Amino acid sequence: MTVLLWLWALGGLAGRLLAVVKLRVLFSPRWRIEPGPPAKSVRASLSVCVPARDEAAVIGRLLASLDAQDLDGVEVIVVDDRSSDGTGGIARQHRCRVIEGTDPPEGWLGKNWALKQAVDAASGDILLFVDADTWHVPSACRRVAEVMDDLGADVLVVLGGQRVESWAERLVQPFFWSLLLSLFDPARAEDPRWPDDAMGNGQFAAFRREAYLRSGGHEAVRDRIVEDVALVREVKRRGGRYAVRVGPELTATHMYQGLGQLWRGFKKNAAVVDPDRKGLSITLTSAALLLVFQAELWPWTVFVLACMADPVTADGGWGWFAGFRPSHVATPGIVAMAVAQLAAIFAGRFLVYRQLCDRVSGAGLSRQPLVYMLQPLGAIIGMASMLASLITQLRGATEWKGRRVRARSL
Repeated sequence: MTVLLWLWALGGLAGRLLAVVKLRVLFSPRWRIEPGPPAKSVRASLSVCVPARDEAAVIGRLLASLDAQDLDGVEVIVVDDRSSDGTGGIARQHRCRVIEGTDPPEGWLGKNWALKQAVDAASGDILLFVDADTWHVPSACRRVAEVMDDLGADVLVVLGGQRVESWAERLVQPFFWSLLLSLFDPARAEDPRWPDDAMGNGQFAAFRREAYLRSGGHEAVRDRIVEDVALVREVKRRGGRYAVRVGPELTATHMYQGLGQLWRGFKKNAAVVDPDRKGLSITLTSAALLLVFQAELWPWTVFVLACMADPVTADGGWGWFAGFRPSHVATPGIVAMAVAQLAAIFAGRFLVYRQLCDRVSGAGLSRQPLVYMLQPLGAIIGMASMLASLITQLRGATEWKGRRVRARSL
């Protein structure tokens, strides 16, 4: 038991230290994309494809930013996906083409079908997919075209800034971003030998039309709830060149507003689920939850046990494991590793807050001690949403924007 505890503690510490190293690499200048004046003549035409279902609160901000793009001939296609809040009317006040979307056919998710309709109407050599809750600096489209040309890329994924306002957003979204990005190696992702290591980002991703069509497009991922990841991996599998850049100065988004919206959003897709393979879904999600506990909550568990009294059962143990005492966990060596792991967790959060959140949130979150001390609360809410996502999907479907969603992420 002692050996297992030490291995567990060492694994948690090593994992978090490696995560900080990976985050520092990803956020280094090597992987940045910045706004800037024209560097070269852009020959490719570009179409921006926007799926919009009940987005009246945010669509105006997005389209105003697209109206201001400094790349000549940018085409903007908005698919009004059966909205009931006037989204289409607001969109028509801007320089864009609005398409009245149809309900998705059997086997299609709504967003994937909307983007398929947008592509069918678009004429650009480059297809830029953006979410309705994003906004972009005037040079965003031009810089995408320039960088894709420079790199010879068939797909360019940009990780933009994240606005987080409520306390739930400030705690939960950096939790998920820290986990995802600490598992991501951009150099490996850009290596064509590893097609399954690419990261997608539905908020902002550009594809060359030829590579998109060669991959099968959104039809190939029509039932994927995390379609952005599935699509870039399909492009890589078929020989397309993948590139990723971090660009919080170029593009930003405000994903969810408040705990309720955030919970519904992550409940939709936080778990690793295939409804037709329930055993595998339960196994993978359970393993993910266990690893998240080790990565995020283990140090706090050690601190709590260090403060506890001796056994609570007469046999000198905890009942479920005879002879097990808090003091067996909270040894000086394990406590020291827990302190070091917590410092690594805070360092990772600092990088995410500073690089992705501070510029667009305007609250200097990376300098607020309270967001670090509440880190376990964000992890608990995040883990609960993963579990709720698994249960809901395995029971049949969840609801998102008035539609029943039954899909797979595997």
